[in-house]
Amino acid sequence: MIRVAAVTLTVAVTVFGVVELTAPSLEPQESIVAMSQDSTVPSGGPEVSVFFCGDSDPRDSCVGGGITTAERQNLQLALEARPEVESVSFEDQQQAWDNFRQAYKDKPLLLKSTALTDMPESFRARIRAGADRSAVAKAASELPGVSMSVDQVCSLDNASFWGYVKRLLGRAEQCSFPGKGR
Repeated sequence: MIRVAAVTLTVAVTVFGVVELTAPSLEPQESIVAMSQDSTVPSGGPEVSVFFCGDSDPRDSCVGGGITTAERQNLQLALEARPEVESVSFEDQQQAWDNFRQAYKDKPLLLKSTALTDMPESFRARIRAGADRSAVAKAASELPGVSMSVDQVCSLDNASFWGYVKRLLGRAEQCSFPGKGR
């Protein structure tokens, strides 16, 4: 009986995975929410991407416009003060656009429908080995001026075949955290 259930689950997961991977989708997937998020983990270690509110950001956390200079400075100091964080770097709109174009170079319709001005600026926090990336992402999302923060390793894991299996079983991790507002 257990063997039949295991085979049934395996077949269902395989079919679901094939359908998900081959079916065209008109809606953007989670990995595209953070437009400039790379599709690979950087060689220096895992990162948490913290995307800033932009002037026309539609998220509730960004009511009142883009991130202020004071909010950006406080965010950087807060990230650098966390023991899990090894380093913090800044990514401007142009860098985000270049990374996005490279990551989605095989998706001309997506590239055609996206502009430089769609790219949010961000901080990229490199996380120490073994540290809790999710805790950093969640804490960053609670600071003013943050549109969203994303644990890249988690996001890539959720986009994999085993990520589909985890979602089917209700065991997928939360990888992105919307900003909490001002």
